Amino acid sequence: MRFYWLITFYLTVVLLVVLTGNANLVIISLLTLIFLSIIVWGVSVMKLNLFIRSISNIETDKNEIAITFDDGPSPEYTPQILDILGQYNAKATFFCIGNKLADNKEIVERIIAEGHSIGNHTFEHLPSFPGWSVKRIRESIQKTDAVLLELGIEPGTMFRPPYGITNNLIAAAVRSENKTCIGWSIRTKDTCRKPEQVIDLVKKNVKPGSIILLHDTNKYVCEELEEILKYCKDHHLNSIALS
Repeated sequence: MRFYWLITFYLTVVLLVVLTGNANLVIISLLTLIFLSIIVWGVSVMKLNLFIRSISNIETDKNEIAITFDDGPSPEYTPQILDILGQYNAKATFFCIGNKLADNKEIVERIIAEGHSIGNHTFEHLPSFPGWSVKRIRESIQKTDAVLLELGIEPGTMFRPPYGITNNLIAAAVRSENKTCIGWSIRTKDTCRKPEQVIDLVKKNVKPGSIILLHDTNKYVCEELEEILKYCKDHHLNSIALS
């Protein structure tokens, strides 16, 4: 969710006020702009913890990282991802969309059977999510947990909001469901970058404690994952499942 139009509007207002020469209005407009900028930044950047505390790194004194996948399970790519993880004896965390779980039961069962973990990523993952009521957000979280229970899987407490956006309504819903927000320290933007860009970004920034965000709906994800795991193996970094 972007608020650039709002910032542009207020910049225009500030400019007009400056041109009028009213000092009091200038100060009020600038303070309003600063306040809105902080809100926009806090909504868009989870690790600022403006609305709710989120985990953006894992606390460890070992050479451990966490590779996470959003928006699956994908019948096309998730099984391949699991194959690659198995080859490197690596574990990962999959933040799954609730309405995809039942249709991919065998993949979900395999994720758990092979020692990986699953987090809640809402039931629908819709662009309108940040504007939902607390009640609707809670229902989306609950529906995803219910599907996991039907599949015989304990839902756990991990939750990742779609698009990494938080606000006061999302925070209230997450707290009421006793969930923990899981963010990331390396946002690869793999859905809109070339594979070599994603791989290079991870190599430059990964370190013990890093949480890497990938998507198991991205057609290049297997290529990217293999190169990342090769690099991690060479640098003695072990990928673990979050819990």
